[in-house]
Amino acid sequence: MKFGRKRRRGATALDRNPPSAAERWRTIWAPRMRWLGVALVLAALGFGVRAGSQKLHDPEAFPLRQVRIEGELRNLSEADLRPVAGEFLGQNFFIANLDALYAALAANPWVEEVTVRRWWPDTVEIALRERVAFGYWGAGEEMVDVNGRRFRPDGVRQPGPWPRLTGPDGHEKTLIRAYQEARALLDPVGLTLAKLTQDDRRAWWLTFDNGLEVYVGRERFEERLRRLARVYPRVLAVQIDRIAVVDLRYVNGFAVRWKAGSPVPTAG
Repeated sequence: MKFGRKRRRGATALDRNPPSAAERWRTIWAPRMRWLGVALVLAALGFGVRAGSQKLHDPEAFPLRQVRIEGELRNLSEADLRPVAGEFLGQNFFIANLDALYAALAANPWVEEVTVRRWWPDTVEIALRERVAFGYWGAGEEMVDVNGRRFRPDGVRQPGPWPRLTGPDGHEKTLIRAYQEARALLDPVGLTLAKLTQDDRRAWWLTFDNGLEVYVGRERFEERLRRLARVYPRVLAVQIDRIAVVDLRYVNGFAVRWKAGSPVPTAG
């Protein structure tokens, strides 16, 4: 029978060989070298970003070379817009102040809406919507657009004739609707409305391209115009050269003021 020292369960034999110098060096310096490598990479990236940023912001680098204009133009032309945009050509693509270009374009009375964008590598794109004019407002050169907004253009290229509307401030849309209603009723009988006026008392005056003036008054605008549409072809058209004013304020008829040298005014 053999007797020997029993080995304890779970015990681990001790390694009596000390670590080598290389192992100690790796243990101490390897983590530090890794962090040093990370720091060098970050420093290189920072330097590259800074150098790239300087290049991107170089005024002579990446110049804008062309302008592209989109939108239907009637009273504006590309010749009006290109000189404004041309001031920004040659500037750096990334730092050109396109907000200033937008402000310059939006200041044009004919421009209702505009957007300005950069297109890589060297293009400025201008997309605009031109204001749609309806007619002149008042006695001067101010105009009103189809949305009832007044503006004062430098010039009008779109052919007319343009109607002239006159009325109280804030009634622009009301006059546009009334003008459209009058045209729909009276164009079929040969009366072309050239001027529509609403005075301070809110009474309506109509002036036609043949010189005829019609006083409608403040009430029953559509009803009275329908009466004019009925009687004009049968009664008034044959005497139009002698008629100065037709007054529609009567309940069931109208009155006529004749031009100088014509018969005295007569109730219709």
